[in-house]
Amino acid sequence: MAKGSKSLLALNAVLFQLVWFIAVQGNNRYALLALLFLLVVHFMLMKPDRQELRLIVAVPVVGIVADTLIMNAGWIEYHGTHHFIIPIWLCVLWVAFATTLKHSLNWLFKTFWLPPLMGLLVVPFSYWAGIRLSGSQPLIPMERLLLLEGLFWAVLLTLIGHIERKQEQP
Repeated sequence: MAKGSKSLLALNAVLFQLVWFIAVQGNNRYALLALLFLLVVHFMLMKPDRQELRLIVAVPVVGIVADTLIMNAGWIEYHGTHHFIIPIWLCVLWVAFATTLKHSLNWLFKTFWLPPLMGLLVVPFSYWAGIRLSGSQPLIPMERLLLLEGLFWAVLLTLIGHIERKQEQP
């Protein structure tokens, strides 16, 4: 399979969804094992370049810091959290998500208007499902939490899209 083939893009999306489902169950050990599997497959088949490696590091750092701030602000209580930082299973989601940016989610960044729209209107449903499946509890009204998450993701995906379009310019 050639890098960027439809089969690899589908595999990238399926592996992310598999890791997402395992991680939101709240078991850190299984989440880490699933992430390890995803990363081995990703590095063997996708052969990330420097730009992608930067995304795979930077995006999780931004996401983990943001979710930790949201948790410490008292907006949500994540299942399995007993410390200052978000649980490992949620950190795993951020790393897994970053592996999709140059592959199965690359289509999202082809226009300037689609990333904020998806971030605001679609990503909150993933948070809602993750909260339900993980046993986490919003500490503010769910609608407000989802709106705040949507705004965060609209900004994050817009920034990623801007970076992606800039890197593609000659």
